[in-house]
Amino acid sequence: MSNLLQLRFVTGLATLRSATCCAMSVAVSCLCLSVAWAQESPLGEAIEDFEYWQDLCQLHISAAEDKAAEEEEKEEYAKALMACEQAIALEPEDANIWVLHSSILLNTQKYPESISSANRALLFDPEHSLAITYQCVAYSALKQTETALDHCNQALRINGNWGNENPALAWLYRGVILAQEEEYGRALVAYERTLLLEPEYSFALARKCDAHFALQQASLALESCNAALGVNQDWGEASPAMVWTTIGKTHTQLELYNEAIAAYDQALNLDPMSAITWVAQGQVLAQIEQTEESLVSFVQAVGIKADFADALLGQCMALNRLAIDAEVKDQGKLYEQSLAACEAALAGDSDWGENSPANAWHERSIALTGTGKYDEALASINRAVGLEPRYAEAYNQRSIVYWYLKDYGWALEANQQALAIDATYDHGWFTRGLIFRAQEQYLQALEAYNRGLGLNPWNDWAWTNRSLVLWELGDYEEAIVSAEEALNLNDDSVQAWYNRGAAQSALKDYRGAIESYDEVLDRDEKYAGALTGRGVARFHLGEHEDAMMDLQMALALNPEDELAKETLEALSLEGQGEGDK
Repeated sequence: MSNLLQLRFVTGLATLRSATCCAMSVAVSCLCLSVAWAQESPLGEAIEDFEYWQDLCQLHISAAEDKAAEEEEKEEYAKALMACEQAIALEPEDANIWVLHSSILLNTQKYPESISSANRALLFDPEHSLAITYQCVAYSALKQTETALDHCNQALRINGNWGNENPALAWLYRGVILAQEEEYGRALVAYERTLLLEPEYSFALARKCDAHFALQQASLALESCNAALGVNQDWGEASPAMVWTTIGKTHTQLELYNEAIAAYDQALNLDPMSAITWVAQGQVLAQIEQTEESLVSFVQAVGIKADFADALLGQCMALNRLAIDAEVKDQGKLYEQSLAACEAALAGDSDWGENSPANAWHERSIALTGTGKYDEALASINRAVGLEPRYAEAYNQRSIVYWYLKDYGWALEANQQALAIDATYDHGWFTRGLIFRAQEQYLQALEAYNRGLGLNPWNDWAWTNRSLVLWELGDYEEAIVSAEEALNLNDDSVQAWYNRGAAQSALKDYRGAIESYDEVLDRDEKYAGALTGRGVARFHLGEHEDAMMDLQMALALNPEDELAKETLEALSLEGQGEGDK
């Protein structure tokens, strides 16, 4: 099959994007040819040989297809157009030369003119299926999808003059258009018909892979993608890099994240300027909580396309996650950076991939919450739920903002809406526990944490908060168990170590409590509560000098620490009693 058409495609589920911006209807009209009709030979004589000009036109088209540089390609197409128009001047009623003229205009993204030239061909040969197919392709590029599909169907129904081609091109673009309309099953039928005619057509195999991916037929998608890579010819505007990207997405669909990352690496080795692939890789890295690495991928994507909404959203999300885990002194800066990225996303190119503006408003609310701008955060999350009323995570974020505002009634209502949308949303249950704990409704809080941990037992933060609730309920042994579950998941959790120490102290296991508080202070030497807790434990063990040192350090950090004051006073009284003796 000759690779006549060099149409422009971008990565996506069979989405054709045209360099031409707007759709327009094209009437049959006389074509104004752009060059003089007469071409002279080097001897000054006009060459009036139709076949000469026709062959020269074909020669320049072939040369254009072989050029890697865009400027050289344009130059060859310009020469092809000139030669073709010389041929038309000699045989203006030859349908095939008008079809060739249409193909050049199609390759140079002059879609209305291409349609017009094809119409001229059809005046002289109404059953020229290749001319009708070129119109199908041009209308598709102009985003006149229904008209495009009608023309591809007409070309196949007539099945007349295909020139040097065959119906494969019409079947292929029928599939492309159907995939644009998300009719992937019908698109697959069209791709199969294409491949019956051209079994080693990588472009068709790549589109078939895309369609299987869209239908979540992962094994079939991988089979088609691998076939496209194995054949490795006639790529059109697909490419091996695009296929590797689809392989990465398919592995992501299968939750084979390491394989997905490896596939994206292959794609980026072939095409490091693919912002879409960088974003896809960043999303997988975020999925497996490699947040810093995901941020690198999103930053790369933004570097390639500064207004890419989906990439900026990924950047915002990654910065929010990093802020949550950062030291307090670093959180503000990270949240400010996140806020800037989210706002840039909302002002960006509206290419959200599988996300939406609601996700950006949600993440913006998280960033604003992190900077203490709760009223703005509430307004932002209200935008998110306004755009997507079934967005459980957004309702949960709304409840968190109300929790910060200490408006627990509204917080609970928003939380209930989140769980009504998705009762399996673990973070919704964890937030519910947080709200009940703030209201000192500890049994309800415990129930909420238990529900959430039943759905997701790998959340150390939830185990930590559950241990606090159990401590409040006086169930100190179970509080220790819960804190240790948290530590099994995250050995660096300062709060979990602290909770463990507090529960041990309540059980009068003062030596164990001191060990837990030591772990806290190894990680945060200025944790005043841990110094107080250790001081109290040492007081009970009779280690008065060390206890006094801890308590004085605690008060230096937090002069309002009543427990430290009371224990110091008790130490002082004991010292006086010993002195009286």
